[in-house]
Amino acid sequence: MKMLILTCFLMLFSGCDKTSNGSRAFNFTYSVELESSNNKKLELWLPIPKSNEVQIISNLIINADDLNYEIKDELIHGNKYLYVYDEQGTSNKKNVTMSFDVLRQEHNNVIYSAVNTNNYLSSYSMVPVGKIFKEIISNNNLNKTDMKSVYDFVLSGMHYGKPKSKDNIYYTDPWLNAETKYGKKQVTRDEVVSLYKYAKSTKGNYTFGNGNSIYACDIGVGNCTDYHSYFMSLARTLEVPARFHMGFPIPDGDEGVVKGYHCWADYYVDGEGWYPVDISEADKDPSKSEYFFGTACENRVEMMVGRDFILEGYENGNINLFIYPLLEINDKNSDAFSKNFSFKDID
Repeated sequence: MKMLILTCFLMLFSGCDKTSNGSRAFNFTYSVELESSNNKKLELWLPIPKSNEVQIISNLIINADDLNYEIKDELIHGNKYLYVYDEQGTSNKKNVTMSFDVLRQEHNNVIYSAVNTNNYLSSYSMVPVGKIFKEIISNNNLNKTDMKSVYDFVLSGMHYGKPKSKDNIYYTDPWLNAETKYGKKQVTRDEVVSLYKYAKSTKGNYTFGNGNSIYACDIGVGNCTDYHSYFMSLARTLEVPARFHMGFPIPDGDEGVVKGYHCWADYYVDGEGWYPVDISEADKDPSKSEYFFGTACENRVEMMVGRDFILEGYENGNINLFIYPLLEINDKNSDAFSKNFSFKDID
């Protein structure tokens, strides 16, 4: 198969207790330019979004530039993904593109179909439960009947920032400053940078952007993956089911470039469904801190739910986060590609 056009029939949003009727329709394009594999076996994996109670995905178009591909089911969380492959490899550049239309709904609590809440109580590789999180819960009087207290605790304890060097924008105000000590370990911003550089050199995960809830607790500086992993560790330790959602934020305007991913979480209340939380966005815009507890805005598309993915054919273990392309050349990880994302509103 070289190209697929898939049209989904419109379905009604349901199970959504909304405070407004906000929705947004847009086309999203996910593009990957692959370098030549020098005739070595090439395999590529990309996430594919699915329709659910708060988003409708339609008009999926895949162009694999004459490479073979299949759409696969991710069995643990019910996601889908694209598997592109060529046993003989390539001798020149290839462009793989995927576009689709999205109708996304602002929503509050939702009763999703076919979701087993028992699957969202245990640990992930970087989202442990129990131990230190039990201590945090006890020391801060957190309670499963008051999830707002958990949300507020993470919001007050985390600081948005991902400084890779001292001349990085996230190293300076308004993100981080020289006077403040961060996280349980009371580290400086210089130590945050040092941890990033060490993790980079050793291929470790004790730094921001990996959704490592122990790091988030210790260091208190990170991005959306870290906030929501921390929230999930606390929620699941309280025996409240909590899920991890990963997708892309859609900027204001009629069309443009999407610079990177975004993630959020939700937690389950029996009989009421799943309540979304977007703690990192609340931290970046404190005026919306109440809004983002229990509301997810329409300016996003969800690509994957869950963590620790098992992808067919992937030789390098379970996938902690799956939003960007994964490429293997002769069964070894490769970064011989570039990626681009863009959107255009649909009238």
